[in-house]
Amino acid sequence: MAMSDKRKEALDQRINQIAAVLLPLLEISGTGYATYVVVYLLCVRYLINPAQDIQSAGIEPRQGTGIALLIVYFLLLLPVGLTFMRLLQVVWTNPGVVPLGDPLSEKKTAPTKHFDRLDAYICDYEGLPQWCDACHSWKPDRAHHSSQLGRCIRRMDHFCPYAGGIISETSHKFFVQFLFYATAYTGYVLVLMAIFLAERIDKLDSKPATWIVALALAALFFLFTFGMFATTFYHLSQNYTTIEVLQRGGIHNIALLSSNQTPHPATGLDIIARIQRSPSRSYIVVQTKPFENPWDMGVIANIKSIMGNSALEWFMPLRMSPCTYHRRVVGEYEWGRVVNRMMDEYAAGSFHDGSRRRRRRRRSSRASTSDPLHSSESTPSRLK
Repeated sequence: MAMSDKRKEALDQRINQIAAVLLPLLEISGTGYATYVVVYLLCVRYLINPAQDIQSAGIEPRQGTGIALLIVYFLLLLPVGLTFMRLLQVVWTNPGVVPLGDPLSEKKTAPTKHFDRLDAYICDYEGLPQWCDACHSWKPDRAHHSSQLGRCIRRMDHFCPYAGGIISETSHKFFVQFLFYATAYTGYVLVLMAIFLAERIDKLDSKPATWIVALALAALFFLFTFGMFATTFYHLSQNYTTIEVLQRGGIHNIALLSSNQTPHPATGLDIIARIQRSPSRSYIVVQTKPFENPWDMGVIANIKSIMGNSALEWFMPLRMSPCTYHRRVVGEYEWGRVVNRMMDEYAAGSFHDGSRRRRRRRRSSRASTSDPLHSSESTPSRLK
């Protein structure tokens, strides 16, 4: 039975991998078809240089209109192509996988060195980080095990065969950019084909199948891309992934770095457990309330963590997202207002330990996330 399950999982992975290659090719083919209809059949053969039978029906050449529509079409097509190629390149070469652990390692004995440097991380009731039995390794905060790849993925959003694979922290920005430009492009083709098809039906009583197919495809993909963009950008503004939205409502156990000022449980604060990592390193385990998002920093900060710190980064598919920088000491990602409030209430974290050196490290780690130089395309730091 177990062997059958493994074969089924392997088959599903294979099907998803094939779909992640075929569907982008179909999208490219659809764009090529739309280009043929809009550029040649509509702008050239109907507007700029219409056939004799079209002119005899009272439709004169409209060269200025045809050229203007062509210019706008290619101005919209160019960013769609650039963002789509960039998206595929990142999804296929750097999906944000977490390195596999030792197959013989177990949760109770595996070293936690990577997490012991952090001010806070998501944990279980005993203060241990999240563990993946399939990968035999600790899961960084917000990581999710993908059944499609059979690996844990950093800040995984969802598996999208139309985008070539896994949307994660490395590709989320380019996915949003592609959806934005694709919405504008398909909307333009939709309006263009609707106007001139209606004109052709009225004046020529002609309904070319090629035009109708282009109109239908434009309408279908406009609704799809617009819906995806609106939903994805809204979740992004709240600092949620699609997977986290589906899991929204649950509580999070968070291990906070204890300091000399951290109150004793007798004070009444709800401390679930205390963990001593080393003679100088201890943590307390606390919980969020239902529906609290530990990473919600506010709308603008949430958007910047994915899209970048400048308007140019928001619209150009060049730099990686600032959230891919994992050398900060506060956590795998910048914590939101909920966790920062907890750190203040419990006097936890390196900022409260009285050490000037650690305070400088915390300020430095925060500043680094706003430094464009750290938004490079390097593979996210690996677990030790």
